[in-house]
Amino acid sequence: MTSLEIRDLGVKFESREILSKLNLTIEAGAFAAILGPSGCGKTTLLRTIAGLITPAEGTIRFGKQLVSVSSLVLPPHKRNIGYVPQEGGLFPHLTVAENVGFALGKKISRDERQSIIESMLTLVGLSGFEKRLPQELSGGQQTRIALARALAMKPAMVLLDEPFAALDQALRAGISEEVVALLKSTNTTTVMVTHDREDALVSADVIALMRSGSVVQSGTPAEVYLKPISADVAESTGDVVTIPAVQSNEGRYFSVLHQSEGLPQDGSKGELLVRPEEIRVSAHSTASGVTATISRINYYGHDALLELEFAGMAKLIRARVAGPMNFEVGQTVFVEHQGPIRWVSGNATRE
Repeated sequence: MTSLEIRDLGVKFESREILSKLNLTIEAGAFAAILGPSGCGKTTLLRTIAGLITPAEGTIRFGKQLVSVSSLVLPPHKRNIGYVPQEGGLFPHLTVAENVGFALGKKISRDERQSIIESMLTLVGLSGFEKRLPQELSGGQQTRIALARALAMKPAMVLLDEPFAALDQALRAGISEEVVALLKSTNTTTVMVTHDREDALVSADVIALMRSGSVVQSGTPAEVYLKPISADVAESTGDVVTIPAVQSNEGRYFSVLHQSEGLPQDGSKGELLVRPEEIRVSAHSTASGVTATISRINYYGHDALLELEFAGMAKLIRARVAGPMNFEVGQTVFVEHQGPIRWVSGNATRE
């Protein structure tokens, strides 16, 4: 296993800038998730780490080894990386055993090759599937075979490009847990590209949030979820409510949910970022509760999402409540915020 350090990475396709001044550090043995919307540069970053794309600027280090700089770009086959592209990338004309053994080269004996293939198939729970073709496997089995092929060469790092995107929702969670547990059990440094925030939050030791070709925030799942630097970043990891607010010169916060006797004229305007599950709703009066009217209820069984209307405020505020749910549309309720204060100034709310 090895660490990954990227500094000021830039990638251009013709005149179009895809990655710009991108910085990222991943410790050896960590499972990292690169999370962001389509088109933000996630796959380009992964392919650049693999050596499949030559950057215009910046450096990439695997541990102490410099693998990419303006005067040196180490080719992919010398980087000791296991790469799992979208949908696995298995060769349809090769058997499972041949696919797994493909990366081993010709410098090992037949017995050693067979031993490695058998151990990898046992590792991914598919012993006995050696003679099957990829089209005879389920989507989850194909993902595990692609992972076995990546691990067969004992890589210093494994790169996963949307590995579960082709699986249906019911299968995805189970396969994701299996693959992540397997990689963590081998202490393999892993970088996974995904646009699925649940995959990232559940799987990763560290999450790097990308926007427009750069990493805008990175940290543990708890850090990026609880302490987002902007509304856009907050939306990357979960539902968020933005509430207009004022920070007074004394450092107090005023909003419809916080000291709501009226917004002060002095101070800085901005927003408070609140998670819907941090908004408590009660049918009974509370000491610090503010009255609101329920305008809509989206019921999901295990919980419900309420849309709340506050007097003098056009914007509706969403609150998530756990089931069983005993509220009705049109009901007057008492609302309070029970969570951390996340303040962003007016000029930073969407950056």
